[in-house]
Amino acid sequence: MRCFILIGCAWILPGPVPADLFVGLEGSAPATRSSDLSGFPNVIWSKHFAFDVSGAAARPDGTLFLCNGAFTTRLYTATPTRRPQLIATISVDIHALAFGRDTLWGFSNFAPTKGIYEINPATGQATLVLDVHTGTSFRFFALDYNPVDDLLYGYTEFGDSGLYSINIDTGEMLKIVNTIPAANGQGRGMAVGNNTVYLTATRGDDSIPCFAYDLSQGANGVWVPFTQPYPQFHSTGGAAWIPDPVSPGDMNCDGVFNGGDIDPFFLALGDPAAYTAAFPGCNILNGDMNSDGRLDGGDIDPFFECLGGGACP
Repeated sequence: MRCFILIGCAWILPGPVPADLFVGLEGSAPATRSSDLSGFPNVIWSKHFAFDVSGAAARPDGTLFLCNGAFTTRLYTATPTRRPQLIATISVDIHALAFGRDTLWGFSNFAPTKGIYEINPATGQATLVLDVHTGTSFRFFALDYNPVDDLLYGYTEFGDSGLYSINIDTGEMLKIVNTIPAANGQGRGMAVGNNTVYLTATRGDDSIPCFAYDLSQGANGVWVPFTQPYPQFHSTGGAAWIPDPVSPGDMNCDGVFNGGDIDPFFLALGDPAAYTAAFPGCNILNGDMNSDGRLDGGDIDPFFECLGGGACP
């Protein structure tokens, strides 16, 4: 439970905790790893538990969802310091996970319809929400959600290969950039954090690094290489962005919720990419004051109610 202390007119919030990129490999894999990306692109990785990771995603509170299994997919929860606990068997195969809008999403490659599914973590029931394969041949083995623009992002080596934004409401899939500039363009683990896509290449043993794509570049920008955590391995796997903890209302990340957060709040509402650039490392979901998993106009009244001393998330 998160506690806040009221002093005068300011809510004093917990100090920032660095976000982390979490990665793991499929099969008989070495330890999972994470990094806060300090020193990027020359990052240092910390080791955690060994686990077979096909897909990974993280909730805003830092809880990880992990899945594995080729045709019978098992779903687990974990943290980097707590080993995975089985919670459900998913009703279709799932090869990638994403978390956004308070919803767990996954890509299925062997279901009757290859596509993106909504997954109920309590029961494992998966419901098709978007056919991504018919007419395109896309297979988004790498998938994640970007809270900055409220879009899913997928990476495919099938069809017109590359990185795509995916509007889960309209079904629109727009190509952002071609595959990574490497001898083998395969990437199966992907995470989105701070408006940046992080893709884990599968050919570490071929000296292929991981790659990052800053989405503020728009289309046809540059993939930037960074340190490969598994340079001796040739394997697919999963990745997740474990965000800074949500501190409701603290939009300028100074540890205090007060009038200084009003302008950043409206900047985030009107131009999320500009907000992320102006306040790097801040969790844009600090503005999700109605706790629906997104930042939009529905958060304005709760923001000011909390600021004025009323109910807060």
